[in-house]
Amino acid sequence: MKLLEHKNENHQEIFKMELEQEELEEMLDGAYQHLVKEVDIDGFRKGKAPRDVLERRVGKDGLFDHAMKEYLPVMIDEMMVENKISAYVNPTVSVISRGPVVFEAIVPLPPDITLGDYNSIKMKPSPVEISGNEIEEVLKQAQRQEADLVVTNAPAEMEDVLVIDVDSDVEGMPYISAKGDMFQPKPGLRFPAPGFSEELLGMKAGDEKEFTLKLPDTFNTEMAGKDAHFHVKVNDVRREVLPELNDDFARKLDPDSDGIEAVRQNVHDNLKLRAEAQENKIFEDKVIDALVEKSQIAFPPVLLKSEVERMIREYVDRVRNSTNSEEEFNSIIKSTEMDKLHETYRPQAELRVKRNLVVSKVVDIEKVEVDEADVDMQIAAITAGPRDQIKSQTERTDYLNKPENREALRWWLIADKAKQLLVDKAKAD
Repeated sequence: MKLLEHKNENHQEIFKMELEQEELEEMLDGAYQHLVKEVDIDGFRKGKAPRDVLERRVGKDGLFDHAMKEYLPVMIDEMMVENKISAYVNPTVSVISRGPVVFEAIVPLPPDITLGDYNSIKMKPSPVEISGNEIEEVLKQAQRQEADLVVTNAPAEMEDVLVIDVDSDVEGMPYISAKGDMFQPKPGLRFPAPGFSEELLGMKAGDEKEFTLKLPDTFNTEMAGKDAHFHVKVNDVRREVLPELNDDFARKLDPDSDGIEAVRQNVHDNLKLRAEAQENKIFEDKVIDALVEKSQIAFPPVLLKSEVERMIREYVDRVRNSTNSEEEFNSIIKSTEMDKLHETYRPQAELRVKRNLVVSKVVDIEKVEVDEADVDMQIAAITAGPRDQIKSQTERTDYLNKPENREALRWWLIADKAKQLLVDKAKAD
């Protein structure tokens, strides 16, 4: 193997290497020896087909690709040992040329972190206040959960529930057809088409209406961007009738309640606990960000790339959980400019990486540890929660007790302990 170029930049070692012909032949022969035992070839028992016959079956490129995939990582490992290089995560290897075979290996190096003086960080969390409006909004949601839907002769408004018949087509092709379905108009609802909710406003029981709406260009069907013609009949309009906020309502929510004022106090206390937990997280982030500002941090680009990709997955999950259908989900994802999303997430992803790195350095300096009993208690707390439909408590406990999962939980507990240490130091007078 011939070294063509070696440089250190952006906290990674970059090697450009050329394979000797003898090395290439050895790798191709090794790939042949492996594949010939796996591939079925007419007229030959497994492991007995000649190499030229195998190459006709999988292609020379297929044999070459298999050889590179199997043996280049081994060669990179040997090269790192020889050069006394420690990779922080797995190196990336790419073939630049096939004749001669030239490849590039990028070895991410462990981060360099010089912590600032975290003992000098001093600040206080903001006080938490709960307004009466917040309490009343929670009570209003409770009222809505106990509300009756009453048929009304009034014109339909947003958030009413309409029982409708719908027929529709797109250039003669059937689109949405339903009889007696319930539909709740909401602002900005995109399904079955943008503007559908608004078209129903003002309609009364017995009213019929025809209208045309354009489907989004991002709609994930052949109907994207085309006009949809709708015929809608409203069978009835139903409106929420909220129960009174009184002691009877309080006892309906909680048979042991001392009345509506006691419920208000419970709501206040719960909101305050939630707000304090949120403020504690905000304060924790401020303390860690202050330490990031005081520290010198260098890390390989792969960490930032991985964090951006994690944030993209989180975004996709949020979209999936917030949409009402697969079509709506696909429509939104299709219209998302992923390149712009990557750029949007980069600053926050970089901050996440730096936060994690300074916390890990605090763990090292302060020698933060947790006992096996702490991990056991965390597993017990997780499995004591609501069970899902698939895994029993025993199955979930067994899953969490796998070595790799226990280690992940251990690190989470250690990091949490280190964060609390920083918070306590910041609050100390």
